[in-house]
Amino acid sequence: MNVQTIMLDLDGTTLTPDNQVTPELNGYLKELSADGKHVFVVTGRSEVDALNALPDDFPAAGMVAANGMTVFAGKTKIFQSVLPKALVAHMLYCSERQKLYYQLHPVDGRRTILNRDKHYIMNEINGAKPENVSINEWKSRRQAVLEDMVWKEILTDEELAQIAKMYFFSEDVARMDAWKNVLRQLQDKFTFDYFSSSHNNVELVGKNISKASGIRILLDHYHLSPDNALAVGDGENDLPMFQLAGYSAAMKNAPEHVKIQADRVTDASYAENGLYKFLYHTFH
Repeated sequence: MNVQTIMLDLDGTTLTPDNQVTPELNGYLKELSADGKHVFVVTGRSEVDALNALPDDFPAAGMVAANGMTVFAGKTKIFQSVLPKALVAHMLYCSERQKLYYQLHPVDGRRTILNRDKHYIMNEINGAKPENVSINEWKSRRQAVLEDMVWKEILTDEELAQIAKMYFFSEDVARMDAWKNVLRQLQDKFTFDYFSSSHNNVELVGKNISKASGIRILLDHYHLSPDNALAVGDGENDLPMFQLAGYSAAMKNAPEHVKIQADRVTDASYAENGLYKFLYHTFH
């Protein structure tokens, strides 16, 4: 396997259920980086949320954030896209009517929710973890609301025009499926795409934007070929990078429809340091 580039999803792949990177994985990625391999973080998280979870010395040569809406080479931003302002305003209206948990991800800044929606969003994350929600996702949602969120009375027109991504969540899978149907119909009116990283969420991004489009920008920047890239992930939103990369691996904890589209499946899950074990076995 002639791999020059290693492209890593975060949640459910690189991060543990406690949203950490194990010392073994971080240390081994440093070894691979020192050996000349380019390590790219490819995540649905915004840059701020990704950096909050990663160690300060995580050896990433680049990052694709917000499912391709933002791309960094090192610490330099080389691509940025935003959602249409009218779409963001309409989604806020729909979210309030349906009492649906949402997060706005500004281009620069922390996740945001309007104060008017605080009561039902707080209700969504109170209580014990639902059985059908992964521990990683549940902890991320609670931390976002209880610790990381910026609550605002209003959003100015300028702020509405600087949203890179919208994220929606529900512990009720049927409700999230119905929401996806609403989004599908709205694509006749607005220009956007959407992806899910689990059955409990969906994220809005720009038209023709994906993890794969962001990766292409990074590969071109570093003059690297996708044929020599290994992509590792666990969610539906990782499938575009699986299709782009010469080699792909799904985590053991990935759903079956993701596993069948990967070249390989790891022997251990993200809760068992599975990424470290897979990479060590592959490259050692």
